Order: sequence, then structure tokens, then C-alpha cells
Amino acid sequence: MSRNHIYTLKTSAGIRTVTPLLEPVSSFHSAPGFFNIAHRGASYYAPENTFPAFHRAIEMKADMIELDVTLSRDKIPVVIHDSKLKRTTDGRGLVQNYFERELRDLDAGQWFSPEFRGTVLPRLEDVLKWASKKILLNIEIKKEAVTKKPEGGVVQLVYELIKECDMTGQVIISSFSRIAVKRSWEFTPDIPTAYLMSPYALGTVREYRLMKKLNATGLNMKPHQMRKRLMSLADKNKSPVWVYTVDDEKEMAEVIKKGATGIFTNRPDVLGRVASDIFKNHQE
Repeated sequence: MSRNHIYTLKTSAGIRTVTPLLEPVSSFHSAPGFFNIAHRGASYYAPENTFPAFHRAIEMKADMIELDVTLSRDKIPVVIHDSKLKRTTDGRGLVQNYFERELRDLDAGQWFSPEFRGTVLPRLEDVLKWASKKILLNIEIKKEAVTKKPEGGVVQLVYELIKECDMTGQVIISSFSRIAVKRSWEFTPDIPTAYLMSPYALGTVREYRLMKKLNATGLNMKPHQMRKRLMSLADKNKSPVWVYTVDDEKEMAEVIKKGATGIFTNRPDVLGRVASDIFKNHQE
């Protein structure tokens, strides 16, 4: 898919031009150039990082699904956010201490609601195959999965799966780990990467320079980090700015008007409505 299109997003705060890292599988649902990103799927309505949440994201017209990837004991990329199992499964201990076959025996839905009892913790390979020609994926590589040696590490394993599933045009790789972002570019120069700013960072232009130093092509940040100088620099270079994680309607509108070109949300149905209204009201 081409990444050379330039889109213009108009709001009451002005005009923002952007070159997106990826083009959607079908078309943008809210406005050309703006990404409605389902955070761990539609995780307000279904257990995060599971197929029920991913299915609902598509039903709610998300442009992209964000998911988290770490490694099992036998080095299989699995989809789960925490390093420990307790919060989102009926297991205990560290994910990395379990073989993949053991992880698949856990219940990843009962914690959320009895309706989702028996939900399986997915493998990345299964999600890639399912998402093909359906929806874009933002694969966040967890810091704890990154090792000192790049060979055979999580970045290489993720890249190999993306290639095997013919998903290079539908995926972006992101991480809070600078090592992971840098290695992603080294292993996967044909797949765009985004640098996840620490929620504790100040939102200065230093973060943008660091993004460029890591050869990343996008910047993900919290709403309070959308400072004027940083946003102006991103705008000048037509760089995507994606903001996490916004579920409140008023904050969604504020973030869009500040120049966000994408928002991570647990409520993609709500964001779709808010974004469509804002951009529709400012079309020529």
C-alpha cells in the first residue's frame, strides 16, 4: 500500500497536513488521513487483546487495531499487555514462564464478564491471518520481551510472522523501547515504525528528534504532551501524531482540534462519531 498520499485535516484550530504511515484497507471512516485506532481492540466492550474485542473494533468501524505482543517461554509471539497473567487471565505468574500451549489453556475473558468465559489468549500469527485484507494493525512490542541480542529476538520473530502472513502493507510496529524501535527499522525497513513517548516525558521537541534518530516515522503521545512547538514541528514535516488513550468525548474533540492525526481509544464507536462531526463541519 502506498504511503505517499498527503491528506489535509481541517478543524476550527486550523489546517493540518499529514502523510500517513499506512493507507486503510478500505477507506478512512471518519475523515481522509485520520485514524480511529481501537486500543487493544474495542476493549471498553470486550476483553482487551482478544478476538471478541478485535471483531467489535471492525463492527464499530475502527481504521486500525492496536495490540500488545510479548513472548512465551518457547519464544512464540502472543498477544497480551501485562508481563503478568493475573489481571486479564485466570493464570498466575509471568507470561514468559509459560509455554504457548499452556497460555492457550487459560481463560482470557471471564475476568471481564461471564459472557466471555472461555476466550483464548491469541497468538500473533492467528491475529495476522485473521486481519489480512480486513483491518490495519499497530503491533506494540512490550519492553520486557526485548533482549540484548537481536538475533532470534522478539523484533525478528514478529517481522518473520508479518512476512509469512503477507501483512507488510497492513502493519505498523511501535514500542516504548528505544531498542525495539531501532531494531524494527533495521529488521523491517519496509514496515513503518512509531516511537511511543513515555507518559512522563515533557512533550518537548527533543522527543521528535529522538523519533528521527531511531528512524521512526510516527510519534505516539499522551494528550498533555501535545505542546505547541512539538506539534508545529510534526506539522512542518507532515509527520503523523497519534494520541493515547482517549475515551472521553470532550477530550477526543480537544485532541483532534490540537492536530492529532489519530487517536487510540477503547471506544471506537464514540470516537468515530466525534471525529466525523468535527471534520464534516469544517469541509469546504
